[in-house]
Amino acid sequence: MATTDTRAAVSRKIPVPNNYRCAAKMLRQVTEEKKSIKTLLRDEKHFRAGRTIMDRLLVNLPQINAIIAHIDLTTKEPRLNPWLARALISELLYGRGELLGASLPVECVRRHETEIRKAYEATKASIPVVQRFEEPRFVRVNTELLNLEGAKRLMQEEGWILVDEEFPDYQSFLNRVQSLTDSEYMVDFHFNDLLVFPHCSKGYWARAEHLLSKFFLQNKACLVPTYLLKPPKKSVVLDMCSAPGMKATHLASLMKNKGRLYAVERNAERYKLLCQYAAPFGVIKTIQADCLDLTDEQVPGVEYILLDPSCSGSGMLDRLRMPEPVDEGRLYKLAGLQYKLLSHAMNSFPNARRIVYSTCSIHPEENEKVVMGVLRHNSHFRLLDARTELGKEWLNLGSPDYPGVGERCLYARSETDLTIGMFVAVFERCADGEENEIYMAHEQQKESYAKLAAIGSEGRKGKKNRGENNFKPVENEPEVQQRHSSGLVAERQHTSAAEGVSAANGVIGEQSESVSTDSVIDETTANGMIAEPSESVSKKKSKRKTDSEHTDSAIDETTANGMIAEQSESVSKKKSKRKAIPLLHDADKTIEFDAAPIATDEQDADVKIGKSRKKKDRKKQNELLLT
Repeated sequence: MATTDTRAAVSRKIPVPNNYRCAAKMLRQVTEEKKSIKTLLRDEKHFRAGRTIMDRLLVNLPQINAIIAHIDLTTKEPRLNPWLARALISELLYGRGELLGASLPVECVRRHETEIRKAYEATKASIPVVQRFEEPRFVRVNTELLNLEGAKRLMQEEGWILVDEEFPDYQSFLNRVQSLTDSEYMVDFHFNDLLVFPHCSKGYWARAEHLLSKFFLQNKACLVPTYLLKPPKKSVVLDMCSAPGMKATHLASLMKNKGRLYAVERNAERYKLLCQYAAPFGVIKTIQADCLDLTDEQVPGVEYILLDPSCSGSGMLDRLRMPEPVDEGRLYKLAGLQYKLLSHAMNSFPNARRIVYSTCSIHPEENEKVVMGVLRHNSHFRLLDARTELGKEWLNLGSPDYPGVGERCLYARSETDLTIGMFVAVFERCADGEENEIYMAHEQQKESYAKLAAIGSEGRKGKKNRGENNFKPVENEPEVQQRHSSGLVAERQHTSAAEGVSAANGVIGEQSESVSTDSVIDETTANGMIAEPSESVSKKKSKRKTDSEHTDSAIDETTANGMIAEQSESVSKKKSKRKAIPLLHDADKTIEFDAAPIATDEQDADVKIGKSRKKKDRKKQNELLLT
């Protein structure tokens, strides 16, 4: 027992190997804080020690999690760091096959090695095989210091063998890239200043500091936007979201370091990194600012704009290997920002000829959807065919769900292009008097909707009121009352005897009969006047149909049991007691309604009696009509 305690005490003093610790820290930050490996490696140089283990971890993480759950390791070893446990299991099963050192966490995992290996076999069948590729190492030649022939000579001196072959198509080139040996390299199919090395060369380039001034380690997909922008020498270029600055340095090379390149970054830390990359290039002028605040006066004469805004980063390799649920809310916010930035680029710089929009995202919400929205509301820029602009074959285009947009945009995809995921769209200013076809189609659609809405509105008005005066106040017309309550609160209206208009002699007479709301309200006449007062039933039977008893009689919406009452008091007496409240809005007119007093229990009883009498009266009238 004493021997075991002594060993444990010694193990606590032995540090965990650095590569295990770095891999565990990176895994935690990638998983919990959603950081990218690229950012971590850039900001924390010592993390490079755990990069190899981290690559294996990401690929095999689902099975490692299943193994830990299968043997219940967290319960058996509650003090073992869960991220470090995953790194150690990855090294044991998918790496060296054994663990280095004698630290306490290492000894802890060693105690369960037999269980871990059995769980590995037990869970293997239930875990889907991860399809991954060995991404090549892309290296861009710094053409300010070295041309292509000089780069080839330098690589030959370093012991690399050039695969100097002609390929009939892009797919043949990709097949050959995947079969590169450890000592071979190639010149890229699309870009002459880009060299392609095998995956295993990453270690070489990490140590080749003597070459880093002559070469840039940059993924091929990141070169597509800059090549499609095509800024000539002595042009004025704006890189709106520039940090860390790799695209800006490539643009400077394409411009032969002549002209003016404004590189803008808002974040202070990223701005420092941008300044480091931009320092050797005199053409680059760095600006720390929010690019949404930039005006043409601050960056005069801008002709070419590159916009590579903040995005979800779903095309980055580490996120492709460890997919996670899509956060729809975050995508919505990012797409809103991207739309604002692209619209700002189109409308704030009157000399801008060409704009390239790119993201390292594979979500259409940040790509085709943003492009479609911007084109619908900005007529003066049109979308070019990016594949045609590239000049060579490309495999992946945008989504067909966005006609007029998808087929003109490019995607770089890891599974086919052996790069990170990237989306690219190219815009060009329309000639004077021209508008892009997506904008015109959208405007036509809006006009069609407006016509349909107008037709529907006319139809509804016709059904409501052929004279279009039901909701228009008429002089001497009794006011309509309507009152809402939160519960079933009784309401009451008082209306006077309506003044009827006689169609025969134009004489206005008073009418003492109250009309219940069970009666149908007639449409008014074409001149908007009130319907004629009722004549005797026998005369109407021979002359014409009866109009509704009076449209100037008020409609009551009252008590909770649905009973409706009216009173025959004069309007003049009630107007002074009522408070007008706005309730309905018809077009641009506001109709005011009187607020009626709330009915009491005694008044409710009167209402019931009143309605009963009215029913009897109507029954008698109906009997007369049927005789």
